[in-house]
Amino acid sequence: MRPTIVLLSPPEDHKRIVARLRQAGIYEEGAILDRLGRGECGFGVDASGDVLDEFGEGELGEIRRRIGEFQPILLEYSGVSCIRDLLGELIQGVSGLLDTNFGELIEYEEVLARFRRDPLWDWRPTATG
Repeated sequence: MRPTIVLLSPPEDHKRIVARLRQAGIYEEGAILDRLGRGECGFGVDASGDVLDEFGEGELGEIRRRIGEFQPILLEYSGVSCIRDLLGELIQGVSGLLDTNFGELIEYEEVLARFRRDPLWDWRPTATG
């Protein structure tokens, strides 16, 4: 499996992100993961909510404390430069948290601020972007 991130958003913002995903490139529904193609970049997309089975009760409680009720979107990506570009479009003007899968839950606004400060920012510990 390729690297993944999880977008955690309140229900209304979740709907906006799903709509943006479907318009962000060539979007095809799949049996397990939907596929999104954008030029040289390919993504797996799962908005079913199944990824929440991988979260502990403590994590879920922290997320609810920070943003209230929410829905997840799992994004599988091939390269950090690809996901960086996609995130810039998806999370602009909406609220929620990015779960980097490296121990951080970062508010969308902060993710965009980090991209502005460092366009090559990489949340992975071995930043090979």
